[in-house]
Amino acid sequence: MDVEKLQRLAGAVRMGGKGSMRRKKKAMHKSVSNDDKRLQTVLKKMGMNAIPGVQEVNIFHSDTVTQFVNPKGRVFMTLDPQFKV
Repeated sequence: MDVEKLQRLAGAVRMGGKGSMRRKKKAMHKSVSNDDKRLQTVLKKMGMNAIPGVQEVNIFHSDTVTQFVNPKGRVFMTLDPQFKV
């Protein structure tokens, strides 16, 4: 490795200016899956159940079709008595 490349790598981990400490560890960002878990727990508390066995959903617009493969739908069964699984 040449000297310039080493200086660029060393400069990337420094928090402040010359003579300051290097950071202890790299900052990790939270993942989006935490929001999904929170949503699932709220839906479970509301009493919503997953709809099993749905493999494909097609939504027809005026001239286009939107297709979802293996959708994860939930329904509140006590309010929709006509829904048959």
